[in-house]
Amino acid sequence: MKKILLSALFIVPTIVMGQIIDENFDSYNAQDYAGVVSPVMNTWSGNTGAGTDDCLVTSAESSSGANSIVITGPNGGGAIDAMIEFPSDYTTGRYEFSMKYKVAAGMGGYFNLQSNAAPGTAWLVDVLFAADGTGSASMNTAVPFTYTNGAWIDIMFVMDLDADMGQVFIEGTEVGTGFTISLESGGNGSGANLSFGGINLYSLSGDPTADCEYYVDDIMLVETTGVGIEEITLNPIFSVVPNPSNGNFTVNYKELDMASAEIQVVDVLGSVVYSSNSQLIGNGSIDFDLNLNTGVYFVRINDGATVLTERVIVKK
Repeated sequence: MKKILLSALFIVPTIVMGQIIDENFDSYNAQDYAGVVSPVMNTWSGNTGAGTDDCLVTSAESSSGANSIVITGPNGGGAIDAMIEFPSDYTTGRYEFSMKYKVAAGMGGYFNLQSNAAPGTAWLVDVLFAADGTGSASMNTAVPFTYTNGAWIDIMFVMDLDADMGQVFIEGTEVGTGFTISLESGGNGSGANLSFGGINLYSLSGDPTADCEYYVDDIMLVETTGVGIEEITLNPIFSVVPNPSNGNFTVNYKELDMASAEIQVVDVLGSVVYSSNSQLIGNGSIDFDLNLNTGVYFVRINDGATVLTERVIVKK
């Protein structure tokens, strides 16, 4: 992480942080075709509705609310080939894509990241789920992971296109140590396809004997360009440890002179999940024990003249 240390100027960092996609399928009816009713859903073929590779909205399973979408097929690959299409093929900036994902008990699943909303240009990551709770993510090379089969899990991708670096988190645990986006899933990309445009939900099983059945809910795409890339501090030092955290972390500060400071923890959508006021003089620390969902948060200290911001990743 790059730090800019300023001793004379008080600067509030300018960031771009915006929600691009937020889809939970609850405003539709069960048995609707997702590509017909949802503005973020399409198919690999571009055709939607009955008789195509579209997927269905279902009320049989949901992570929140009433509905999700369901992908089913034989273990070797089926007819459903749905796409979560982004409004743009992003080539710069930093983005976080997350979704709730449930592989049915005793079944397998699969999805991949596409470089473009119109699929087929480049596969950035391929993720396979087996019925025994194991899986593999092809992210330049194949990296194994474990997950809870038969339960809703959190999946998140952090895509820093400016740095050509991505990260995969499954159930709050990072898979591997990051990957080069432009080298694509097999690690042999030419570097020409440095973009991020969509998610392909194909009816394939990551298990050689179990069929495919999985559900997707609570899809979210957020732009976090500038967040967590540059940590603007003053000299004194402001830090968060441990980081990543499970929600229990400590803020350490040095040589502060804030007679009345507002302390906030903010999520990536800008919602304040914790707030308090305190006097911060000299050297000290503040302990947090928060029940936070897996994700990225920001600790901000503000006394009206100075704003200090530090990112903290929460993993469960």
